[in-house]
Amino acid sequence: MRLLASPPDDAAMAAASEIEAAGEWPAALRLCERWKVLPAVAARLAALGHSLPPTEADELRRATAAQFIRTSLCLRAGSEATQRLHAADIKAAAFKGGAVIALLHTNTRDRMLQDVDILIRADDLAAALTTLEAHGYRRHIGTGSLADYIAFVKNSPGAAGNQAVSLSNPAGNHIDLHWKLGRFDTESLLGTAHPVRVLNVETTVVRPAFGLLLTVHHAVRNDLVPDEIARDILDCGGWFRLLAADPEELSCARDYARRWGLDDAVHAVSTIVQHFGGDSPLPVAATGSTAAALADLYLRQLDSEPINSDLPYLASPRAIGQILSGALSGWRRYAGLMREFEAANGEQSLALSERVKRLATAAWQLSPAQWRQVRALARAKDRLL
Repeated sequence: MRLLASPPDDAAMAAASEIEAAGEWPAALRLCERWKVLPAVAARLAALGHSLPPTEADELRRATAAQFIRTSLCLRAGSEATQRLHAADIKAAAFKGGAVIALLHTNTRDRMLQDVDILIRADDLAAALTTLEAHGYRRHIGTGSLADYIAFVKNSPGAAGNQAVSLSNPAGNHIDLHWKLGRFDTESLLGTAHPVRVLNVETTVVRPAFGLLLTVHHAVRNDLVPDEIARDILDCGGWFRLLAADPEELSCARDYARRWGLDDAVHAVSTIVQHFGGDSPLPVAATGSTAAALADLYLRQLDSEPINSDLPYLASPRAIGQILSGALSGWRRYAGLMREFEAANGEQSLALSERVKRLATAAWQLSPAQWRQVRALARAKDRLL
C-alpha cells in the first residue's frame, strides 16, 4: 500500500526498492492481482521509472493488457445499458468504478473494472429489468421471483442498505443495477449526474462529491477488509485531490456525508489516505474518535488478517433483526439466496453450525481494543441504513 497509495516520490520509491531487495516481486504481484490493482501498480512503476525483473515485467504486461480489454468491454456494456435505460425514459447513472475512470483517470489502462455499477430509481426496477432483459441481459442470481429476491436483499445485513441485482449482457460483460444505496437520496444522485465521454462513448456519471461518498460507502459495506477495498482507498485518494481543488464539490461532500451518516467513515478513509502520505482536505481523525477506530481497524487488518465478517452483527441489534426477519419470511428461500450470493462472490458457503462456531472463536479472540474497533464498524454500518 505504501507503493500504491503514497505520492510518486521517495516513499513510493523506497517501498519499491524494499520489495525488490527482498526478492518479493512475484508475491507482490500476486497480492496486487488479488486486490485487483495490477493496472495501478503498473502505472505507479512507470511514474517512478522503476523496472521489474524481466519475468515479472512480462507477467505484468500480459495481465494489464488483458484487464484493459476487459475494462473497455465493461465500460461499453455499462454505457450501452445506460443508453437503453434512457431510451426507455428511465433515469440512470454510473458510479464507483465507472465514475472513477470517467472523472479521475485520463488513461483507462490505470483502473481495472469487473463490472459497472448503475443506479436507477426503485420505482423503475421492474421496467429497467424488462428493458434490459429484452436486449439479452440476464440475472446472475435470484432468477426466481423478483419479490423473493428483493425481500432477501432488504433483509441482508451484509448489504448494509445496498439493494442491487447483477446482470450480464449477451457478450458476458457485467453490470450491477442498484435501486437503493442505504440512506443516499436517489433523486439527489440522479438529479446531479452528468454525461461524459469515455472511450468515445457517452455515459452518465454521478458528480464528484457523490463519487467520493459512494466509494466510502462501498469500503464500509465491505468491513474495511484490505482485499476488498484496496481500489477504494486508491480511488478515494483521487477523489480527495479532485475535491481539494473544487471548494463547491468539497462543501457538497461534507454536507451530504453528515446527512447520510458517512461523516465518520469519510474521515476514517481520509485518515488512511494520509497515513500513506496522500493528500486530503480533511484533518486526520482525532485519537479515540469513531473515525480513528475505523482507520485503525483497516490498518490492523492490513498488518495481520481480515476480521470475521460476521463479527459486526454481534454489535448490531439492527443486523440481528434483519437476519431474523429474513429467516422468518422463509428460511429455506433466504438460505438458498444467501448461498447463491456467496457462490457468486467466490465465498465458501458454510453450514450454520460451522458459521456460528467460527464466529464464536473469532469473538473470543478479540482484545478489548479490537472489540471497540468492531463496534465502531457496526455503528458505521448501521448509520448507512
